[in-house]
Amino acid sequence: MNCPKITEIYACLEQELPAEDRRRIEEHLEACPGCRRLLADRRLFLESLASLPPLEPPPDFTDRVMSGLPPLKSPARLWLGLAGGLYLLFSLLVAGLALGTRTAFFPVCLKIFRSLFNLAAEFSSLIIRLIQQVYGIIKALRIFLGVAAGLLSEILPAGGLGLAALFLIMVLGLGLFWLLLRPAKILSRS
Repeated sequence: MNCPKITEIYACLEQELPAEDRRRIEEHLEACPGCRRLLADRRLFLESLASLPPLEPPPDFTDRVMSGLPPLKSPARLWLGLAGGLYLLFSLLVAGLALGTRTAFFPVCLKIFRSLFNLAAEFSSLIIRLIQQVYGIIKALRIFLGVAAGLLSEILPAGGLGLAALFLIMVLGLGLFWLLLRPAKILSRS
């Protein structure tokens, strides 16, 4: 027997189907005890929902929820001012390029515009690589700390665990410091 989808049976019960589909499902229900049982269960469920008292949130519900949320961090004024200044400079350069094609100002604007564009491209590449490296370091630290904590809890008694954790944090801090200084040494050689 080819049973209809359960959503079609429920839609038939809630009278959301066209007449032809409804007739097809009703004919199927007469022949299929499993689908009749599904329909009876759904009918019982809807009746029990209808018997529940209406749910009204308390008047101060929104205020309580909103006060429980963490405050929004506003962007730093320095970055906002810097972005605005760069936008103004960029706009002036574009205007100078568009309006001053025959003046002596055009080659200077073009050179500055190309330099800024190259700088932005290199800076975004640097930011992407930095984010990838930081993500990799954090992921490696999480794995290392999980393994180290598991090993330490098996090896040391409960009293020595705090001292071992302090030692582990110091080693990780020095390792992170070394990792952060290493690229500076590589860049200074080239």
